[in-house]
Amino acid sequence: MIRTLSDDTLIVFLSDCHIGGDEGRSIFETPGELVRLIDEIDAEARPVELVLAGDFFDFLRIKTAPAGFNRASATIARPELGALFARLRQFAASEQRRVIYLPGNHDAEMWWNDAIRGTLQNDGLMHEFALSYAAAFASDPGRVIYCEHGNEFDPANKITDYSDRLDTPLGEHIVTDIIPRLPRGRAAAALQLSDIDRVFPLSILPEWVAGRLFYALVRQAVRWLLLPLAIAYVAFEMVAFLIGTDRRSINTLFVDVTYDVLLLLVAFSFFFLLARRMTNRALRTPQVHRDEQGEANDATIAIVREFLEAGKRPPLAPDLDKAVAVFVSGHTHAPSMTHFNAGGGARGVIVNSGCWLRQLQALRTYFRLPTVFISRFVLTHVRVYREGGATRVELWEQPHPSRQELRIPERLAVLGRLPREPAADAPPRVRASASV
Repeated sequence: MIRTLSDDTLIVFLSDCHIGGDEGRSIFETPGELVRLIDEIDAEARPVELVLAGDFFDFLRIKTAPAGFNRASATIARPELGALFARLRQFAASEQRRVIYLPGNHDAEMWWNDAIRGTLQNDGLMHEFALSYAAAFASDPGRVIYCEHGNEFDPANKITDYSDRLDTPLGEHIVTDIIPRLPRGRAAAALQLSDIDRVFPLSILPEWVAGRLFYALVRQAVRWLLLPLAIAYVAFEMVAFLIGTDRRSINTLFVDVTYDVLLLLVAFSFFFLLARRMTNRALRTPQVHRDEQGEANDATIAIVREFLEAGKRPPLAPDLDKAVAVFVSGHTHAPSMTHFNAGGGARGVIVNSGCWLRQLQALRTYFRLPTVFISRFVLTHVRVYREGGATRVELWEQPHPSRQELRIPERLAVLGRLPREPAADAPPRVRASASV
């Protein structure tokens, strides 16, 4: 069903917060920033529709809910999330506010689990549940603002029947069966495998693992091989100088030491190049093209554009009988905005709402070294409203600094290329915008 909205309505699309998870598996880190977003949109003196466009919760990271709880109630009850859900509850109870919850591949359980839907509705957090969202402004009834999570365009995460609890795509099994069984202990800590949940998309996992192996190997080789050898050699030469009978000058001593250490460095360079070659050969998937900031190009955009320009109906709204002016999705965690040909000379907008998470993003390295992944917060959402007789689409982001935990070899590989971190009090800003 297509909702008709008054022209003063603001629609806010927010996806991929991935709230919740067992101990050590939660990847949601910024409840305070999300509270501030709700504060901001609740201050609007007009109707606001908040569309949670999938993966708002992350039920896949919760193996079993405690006795007396379901996965939603157990997440809501967590002390560190109390202020967030209290604010969302207050927002939903306010006049001219509406919260619509769409399922994604990480929270599809809310569609078939009546207990979870009851929890969310009875707790005053959600007004409506739907597979997709379709709305039109009163002054432009023939063109629709449409949203679904976007996993239907991803074969590894496509769900055929959301009502079937046994419909579990490959991506679900990676999250629930494979990642929890990854090695633990010192080896895993050395490779920082605990950060694997922050690598998106899953197709670049081999590249990330290979890079972790390479830089861990280089670090250990320098620490336990090159540095001890250099120290031992310098000590040997100093002792030989002090007890020797050839009366070599101190200058000659240091020339000899420098020369031999350089030979050692050259030998290590051959080892280094061999390790790099072996690492690059270990990569079996093509590298994802990235821009200077390390953001992955959203390959799904091309699929969606081709889909819309061919006049096909959205996967989760096969009965939609009006033209789509704005297509909103999430899922890929890669915020983006682009246009498509809507027919008759008109343009439409395809926008990805991104996520509300910290990511490990690839950064270009020197000398074709394995990719270095840096930590970046991606806190984005989409706003749609009418202005000046057109529909305005804006992709917003909340800048947020992230602490980098790069080892010395990684820092050298990207020397001078680390992006500047935003200030802790940086205000939200419009990242991209369009009018249709």
